[in-house]
Amino acid sequence: MKEYQSSQIAGIVGISVATVRKYAQYMEKAGYMFLRNESGHRVFLDEHILLFKEFNGLSKTGSLSLGHIANTLAAKYQDIKFEGNDEHIGSEAAPDTTLIDKGSEHKITLTDEQYNNLINKLDKLAMLDDMAVQLDQQKEFNKMLMEQLEQQQKYIEQRLDKRDGQLIESMRNSMDQRQAMIEAAVAKVSQKKWWEFWKV
Repeated sequence: MKEYQSSQIAGIVGISVATVRKYAQYMEKAGYMFLRNESGHRVFLDEHILLFKEFNGLSKTGSLSLGHIANTLAAKYQDIKFEGNDEHIGSEAAPDTTLIDKGSEHKITLTDEQYNNLINKLDKLAMLDDMAVQLDQQKEFNKMLMEQLEQQQKYIEQRLDKRDGQLIESMRNSMDQRQAMIEAAVAKVSQKKWWEFWKV
């Protein structure tokens, strides 16, 4: 039976590794248990590809909460059995705390406390992954916002320069017209004979 890591499932389904972990956490909260390897990482099988594809498809509709989706799929997939393991996956009464040792045929059994500690650590790692993704998204948003602000500032400066230029040009034209009127009036006065100044 072929085994997959989170990154492989992510690539096949077309989602991020953080999303695989998030979906898996919701499935485990719904009572569905995955096997884990000697490092404590989840081990996924061929059947889980369909599970994650279905989970992702339902989550995209936006009509159901992730918790509701997990409960539905946990009930649907609880009859999937691992090769060589008669226990049902997803059995709430007897959660699987077995680790697969790839180097031998032996299995390592964890106590409930050790298993829960591993789950908590993995949940924290998944949370950190989600925070890292959100931080990257926030950085990208801030970068885009700064670019927009710079474009707006450049546009405002261009508009102000254009307005100032038009205002200066208008004032220059007005002064030229006044100067022309004054020069015309002076020329007209200088053309009068001396006796015409007393004419009414």
